[in-house]
Amino acid sequence: MADKKVTALTDLGDALASGDLFHIVDDPTGTPINKKITAADVFNNIPSFLSLKQTSQSITGDGSTSSAINLTTAITEVDATSAAAPCTLAASSTDGQIKTVLNVSTSGTNNVTITPANFAQGTTVTLNAPGESVTFIYKSSKYYVLANNGGDIA
Repeated sequence: MADKKVTALTDLGDALASGDLFHIVDDPTGTPINKKITAADVFNNIPSFLSLKQTSQSITGDGSTSSAINLTTAITEVDATSAAAPCTLAASSTDGQIKTVLNVSTSGTNNVTITPANFAQGTTVTLNAPGESVTFIYKSSKYYVLANNGGDIA
């Protein structure tokens, strides 16, 4: 195998197991040494903060049209400065998916009302003021609120 390029290796796809191995170059700026580490050790011992670099979805409320919150970005920012922003959140196809929705309005009292499919704790979450947010996790075909900053769950 030493004669294979990394790009020529078979793609594992989404079948990563906790015992699978990664190649690591330890101390690359000092005395580099080739080592191995399991997937479980990588993800259970992240030595830095995690960030979500992708661009957020942006929705602007028009007072009547229900906007679809996408499942392809981690964060959706909803602006209800000018009008209310009703939003829907479709069922995910991925157990464990996390989705955060932020009310980024600059003023006013217009609501961001989110209606998730298969919501385990009610029917809607309403963000009534700028700065409020809610984070959902999708598990076993249902959305659950993982974190809530000021939202009203009904």
